[in-house]
Amino acid sequence: MGDYSKADRWLLGAIVLAAIADSIYISRPLLDSAWYHSKALDVLAGDRLAASASFRVPLYVYFIAACYAVFGRSFAAPLIIQALAGALSCGLVFLMGRRLFGTFAGAAGGFALAFYGMAIFSDGEILPTTLFIFLMLLATWFVLECLGGRRYRDAVLAGVFLGLAFLTRPDILPFAAVMIGVVIFIERSKRGLRLAATVAIVLAGFVMMLGVRNYAAYGRFFVFSPQGAVNLYIGNASFADGKTPMAPPTAYVYGIAMDPGEDSIIEGCRVAAREKVGRELEDRELSDYYMRMTLAEIGSDPGRWAGLMLRKVYYFLNAYERSDIKPVQRFIERYTSVLKLPLLTFAVVMPFGLVGLVVSLSRREKHALVPAAGLLAWAALAVAFFVIWRYRLPAVPFMAVLGGYALYAMARSARRREYLVLGAMLGGVALLWAVSGTAFLGVDDLGYLPTHIVNEGALYEAAGEYDEAVEIYREAIEMAPSDARAYYHAGRAYAAMGMMAEVRDYMGRAMALNPNYRPFAYVSLGIALAKDEDYEQAATFFEKALEADPGLCIAAYNLGLCQYRLGRREAAVAALMRASEVCRGDSGAMAATARVLIEMGEVDRGLSVAEAALGVDPRNPDALYALGLGSEAQGRNADAADFFERALRYMPSSKGLREKIKRLRSMESP
Repeated sequence: MGDYSKADRWLLGAIVLAAIADSIYISRPLLDSAWYHSKALDVLAGDRLAASASFRVPLYVYFIAACYAVFGRSFAAPLIIQALAGALSCGLVFLMGRRLFGTFAGAAGGFALAFYGMAIFSDGEILPTTLFIFLMLLATWFVLECLGGRRYRDAVLAGVFLGLAFLTRPDILPFAAVMIGVVIFIERSKRGLRLAATVAIVLAGFVMMLGVRNYAAYGRFFVFSPQGAVNLYIGNASFADGKTPMAPPTAYVYGIAMDPGEDSIIEGCRVAAREKVGRELEDRELSDYYMRMTLAEIGSDPGRWAGLMLRKVYYFLNAYERSDIKPVQRFIERYTSVLKLPLLTFAVVMPFGLVGLVVSLSRREKHALVPAAGLLAWAALAVAFFVIWRYRLPAVPFMAVLGGYALYAMARSARRREYLVLGAMLGGVALLWAVSGTAFLGVDDLGYLPTHIVNEGALYEAAGEYDEAVEIYREAIEMAPSDARAYYHAGRAYAAMGMMAEVRDYMGRAMALNPNYRPFAYVSLGIALAKDEDYEQAATFFEKALEADPGLCIAAYNLGLCQYRLGRREAAVAALMRASEVCRGDSGAMAATARVLIEMGEVDRGLSVAEAALGVDPRNPDALYALGLGSEAQGRNADAADFFERALRYMPSSKGLREKIKRLRSMESP
C-alpha cells in the first residue's frame, strides 16, 4: 500500500488499536439482528444456499454462520470480528487521507472515524453495516490504487470488493456506478475505459453469482432482493415522514398480535401486497410490486415528493441519530460504558467533511474526487430511502477523509496568514454545526420511544426473563399511559408466568384503551388458560374473540383445538373448517389447521386445506409437512417422502423430518 515510513506505520497501528479498544460490547439481537441470527442458524442446520434468507442478500448471514461454526453460537465472536473490521476501516481512512492529502490529514481522518460514536455503536450490532463499510472502503482503496498505478490487478480487486459489498447490501450499486464513472472521468483515456470496464465486469460477475444462487434456491433467476424495493417504497410513499421506516397500512391489524422482536416491516409489506393482489407474492414479485408502487406514489404527487426530499436532506444534515430498531441514546445509557465517553458525533464530523469537500473541489484536487463522490453518493442514497443512522453511516468515512483535509487546509491557511480563507472555512464549519444542532420538522424519534421500549422488553421476554420484561413494559406505560400496546405485551409476559389475575388486569386495560386489541387480548387470555389445560374457559375466550372479530383465524383455530381436547369432535371439526375459511390467504394458519385435521383422522379435509395453503405460498414448509402427513396416513409413502423432502429445504434443522424421510424411503426398498 505504498511507501510508508516507520512513523506512518506506528500511526496506522495507533489508529487501529484505538478503534479496537473502543468497539466491543454485546447485546441480544432484536428485529433485523434477530433475523440474521435465525437465518445463520438455518445455514448451520443444513440450509447451504441460505434459502430461508430470501428477503435479503445472503453474505452477512454466511458471515454470522461462519463465526458460529468456528467459535460457537455466541454473539461475542461476530461482534469481536466486526470490531476488528471497524478498526481496519479506520486504518483505510488514514491510508486514503495520507495518499490524497498527506499524513496530517490522514491521521486526523483515521482518528475521527476511530472515535466516532455511531461507528463504535455499529460494531456492536448484529447488522451488516460494519462489514459493509469495510468492504466498501477496501473497494475505494483499490480504486485509488487503480488510478495511481493504472494496474488491472487493482481494478479487479476493486470489482471483487464491490461485489462482496453487493452481496452484503445491494445498495452499493449506485455507489459502484459513481466510482466507475470517477475512474473514467479522471483518466479520460482508452486505458481508463478499460480499467473501468474491468471493475464493472468483475462486479457484474458477483451480481450474476447471486442470480445463480437464487435460481438454485428458488427456481428463478433474479438479482435483487425485495428489501431494496420495500425500503424505497416506505421511504417515498404518501405516509412516509423521511425518518421512520413504517409498513403500509393494512386492513388486517397484524401488528397487534405480532411479537415485537419480529420484523414488522417485512410482515406488514407482505400483508399489504397480499391484500392488494389477493395472493402471497414471491420475493421477485414482491420486489417488482413495490418498485411499481414507488413510481406510482412519486408520479401521483411530485410536489409532495419534492417536499419530502427536502425534508430528508435536512434530516441528513441534522446530528440526531435515528434508529429503526432501538432508541440509540437510551441504549447507550443503559447498556454501554464506552459510548458514554465524550466521543465524536455527526455534528463534528459532518461540518468539517463538507467544508473539506468544497475546498478540495475548489482547488481541483483531482483524486479527491474519489472521497467526494463517495460522500455525495451515500448522501443521495440515504435521502432516496429514509434517514436513519445505519443508512447515513457509510458517508461518514468519506467525511472523515475530507474533514482531515479541511483541518490541514485550515492549518496551512493559518501558517500562510490567509485569514480571509481561514475565516470562510471556519464560518462554513460554524454554519453547518448550527444547522446540525437544530430541532425542526420533528427531527427526533421521541414519539416512537415507547414503541422502542416495548421492543426492548421483548428481548427479555424472548429470553424467558419475564420479570425484567414486565418492568420495561411498565416503563413504556409510564411514558405513554394511553398506549395500549405496552399493556397488551405486559399481559402476555404475565401469562407466561401464569399470573392470571395480572393477565386479566393488563389485557382489560389494553382493550379499554384500544378496542382493536379486544379480539387479540381474548386470544391471549385463551392461550394462557389452555396452557393450564383449562380448555373449557379457554374456549369461552376464543368464542369471545370471534364475536369481536369473526374473521380472526387464530381464534377459530384455537377454538377447534380446545374442542378437540375436550373430546367434542364435531364442534372441533366445525371450528377448524371455519378457521380454514377465514384464514384464506394466511398459508401458515391454514397449514396448522390442516395438520390438526389430519391428526384427528379427517385426512381428506386436512389434505384439501393443506393444498389450499400451498396454493397461497408454494414454499410453506408447514403446508408441505401437512401434505406429507396426509399422504402417509393414506399409505402413499413415496408421495409422503417427497413432500417431507421439499419441507426439509425450508426446515433444515428438523431431525424429525430427516428420520421420517429415512424411514419412508426404506419402506420403498424391496
